[in-house]
Amino acid sequence: MAVDLVDISSAVRDPDTNTLKADAKSAQVGDTEDDAPGFDGAPIFGTLGVVARPWPKDSRGSAQALVEEGIGGQNGIVTNIRDLRAAGVVEELGDGETAIHSTGPDFDSRVFLKKQSASVMVGNDCAMVMDRENKRFSISCFGLHLEMSEENGVVITTGGATSQWKDGLQSHMGQIVLGGRNPLFPVAQMMVPALVGVAPMSPIVGIAPGAGVFIGV
Repeated sequence: MAVDLVDISSAVRDPDTNTLKADAKSAQVGDTEDDAPGFDGAPIFGTLGVVARPWPKDSRGSAQALVEEGIGGQNGIVTNIRDLRAAGVVEELGDGETAIHSTGPDFDSRVFLKKQSASVMVGNDCAMVMDRENKRFSISCFGLHLEMSEENGVVITTGGATSQWKDGLQSHMGQIVLGGRNPLFPVAQMMVPALVGVAPMSPIVGIAPGAGVFIGV
């Protein structure tokens, strides 16, 4: 059984079997690209439970694969794939660590499995991190932050406002509205019931509802 190193120009889904098939060529042997042996329609085999569709060849390069030849009824079988266009992910790995990542341009979504921690990251401003070693779970996205940790308790930060719950205490930083609005949706009901098609709210603790009236319950 022979094995070739090939460049994958594209991959398509077989509508009958829902398997991925690659269009691939091995090293050029003549004066033109057409002289390279082709493995069009070679099915892609991978790890059980993980499916990845290669990004097509572009100006940055292409995915590469190992193709096994001599399989009955097949024009080769793709068994292993890598994409050096996404090699930057490797820089973020230490010994024993694992990453799962997309390979399309600017897709920038990654899962990292490290020592006693797992994280899901999209771009440079969205992350969910489960850090057992430091006893911390956090979600950060678009300038908003939620943290649950042994050190800080529960912390929610939204722009200029922060709330913290720890050791039986609640701490709030930012503008405080005692009782809160009751809440924004009922206020909208009171102001424009005809528009939203609902009846005005019933009075609470003897106070008639009205625009701009805030009731804590």
